[in-house]
Amino acid sequence: MISQILGAFFAVAAATIILESPKKYIFPAAVVGASGWFVYLLFLKAFGPVPATYISGLVISTESHIFSRIFKVPVTIFFLPGFFPLFPGSGMYLAVYEFIKGHTSLAQGHLIITIQIAGMIALAIFTIDTVFKVLKKSQDLKKSRAQVS
Repeated sequence: MISQILGAFFAVAAATIILESPKKYIFPAAVVGASGWFVYLLFLKAFGPVPATYISGLVISTESHIFSRIFKVPVTIFFLPGFFPLFPGSGMYLAVYEFIKGHTSLAQGHLIITIQIAGMIALAIFTIDTVFKVLKKSQDLKKSRAQVS
């Protein structure tokens, strides 16, 4: 498990470099990706790949928002490379491979899981974005009420 987490760390660091993010954000982005992969591995056996993707997506999204506020940069600097280990590229490859071989039922199974995983990534991002927007609005309301008083 440690080797997988280290692999995720270095893969995300490489993705951050490929995406041409500033050098000072490579380490935090790699931490986001590695911790997301760690959470994914923790929940994978108990819940399966789809719920594990959602839970780890929540962690990646939360950490990305926190780091974006700490470093005062756009959240996408941490989102894009952070989700790199979770992208369902192998599922898409297997779906196409099975379609080419003529195994349509296997291909459909891979395609369905791939779409579910992609949906869980999007849902996790949406969930945490909404939470952070609600928190910001409540802080703004408190500030405006304090100024009126």
